[in-house]
Amino acid sequence: MKRLTAFWLSAFYLCTTSLQAQSIIPERDSSAISLFEYATKIPRRNNVFNLNLEMHASFNTFFTGNKLDEAAFRFNHIKLEAAGEVNDRLFYWYRQNLNQGNEGMELENLPESIEYALIGYRLNDKFTVILGKQDAAWGGFEYDLNPFEIYEYSDMNEYMDCYFTGATLAYQLTPSQELRVQVTDNRIGSMEDAYGVLPAGIEKPRAPLFYTLNWNSNYLDEVVNLRYSATAGEQAKGKWMYMAWAGHNVCSGPFDGYLDVMYTRGPLDPLGILTELVPAADEDEEGPVCLRNVQYLSFVAEMNYRFHPKWNVFAKGMYETGSIYKGGNSEDAPPSGKYRTAWGYQAGIEFYPMADENLHIFLTGTGRSYSLTGKAKALGASIENTGKISIGFIYKLPLY
Repeated sequence: MKRLTAFWLSAFYLCTTSLQAQSIIPERDSSAISLFEYATKIPRRNNVFNLNLEMHASFNTFFTGNKLDEAAFRFNHIKLEAAGEVNDRLFYWYRQNLNQGNEGMELENLPESIEYALIGYRLNDKFTVILGKQDAAWGGFEYDLNPFEIYEYSDMNEYMDCYFTGATLAYQLTPSQELRVQVTDNRIGSMEDAYGVLPAGIEKPRAPLFYTLNWNSNYLDEVVNLRYSATAGEQAKGKWMYMAWAGHNVCSGPFDGYLDVMYTRGPLDPLGILTELVPAADEDEEGPVCLRNVQYLSFVAEMNYRFHPKWNVFAKGMYETGSIYKGGNSEDAPPSGKYRTAWGYQAGIEFYPMADENLHIFLTGTGRSYSLTGKAKALGASIENTGKISIGFIYKLPLY
């Protein structure tokens, strides 16, 4: 899924402007032309406005334990995207997920469905400023993919919110080295929206922000690529969470693979995974109290093999742990130690029928297995292994 950054998106649009300005309309076997151009035979002569529809739909068979749970069709993603270049320096990007609600969230006064609502300005060849709703500048390659192309995320990327309002300064040190400094909100709604029932004594911070330093680089003519980041954010008054993410990618010929290592810790459960394992003490309660001092570690690896221009096979593995790094004796502060281990495994095949990669048809199988320690079981936690088989399509349709 490439969760494309606005800087690279704008570069892509600049590179494709010459194609879109051609007067001859080719056969519609790729995204070199939009649906509007193909239908009207009228070529666009600028790159000010581009409109895309992203779709990911499939027939899924879900298993819980060893039993069939449900089999049904599902639209996993349907998104509208508008982006373009106002001039050589100013660009914009808007994307909305139609699968999510439109109620404005308390902190940002935006619905969660809006993923991008930004403008960018290139100060010169080295510096670019990005303002507005954007993706957090975290490392890793699973995170950097476009969400509508992902079949199953790791826990870390599935549970972490990643689109926030803020500001980014990007510095292109060399053609192969980029630094980003970013300040964004660290939640989009209230503290209760982010963490659930709060422990006693928790006060909201005056500046609920993420501060991120991101370094992206490539080597050997983009055969080796790295995406590293470090992030700090104040979850509650005087209580800070920290993240360190590192992504490593090798792309050579038909082979393309990555290994991501992601670590997150916070005085309030930053993902909510361990907290949701604990049953509520009372049926009338909204949920369990958010656990304190929780950390997560994730390893995610994927390998793709393009054995034919129109065919790709891939395999993906995930190993993730959830622990409490500083325990206590109260109900919302259980003893320290590991509580949960998760393994994920996925394999699939993809078929690309058109001249580009905008449309592909897939068949995938995904399994997740879990192990809870005695500490987790003492809290009343339980979880079953799951599986899924999916067949469907992914299509990014250029409308205009």
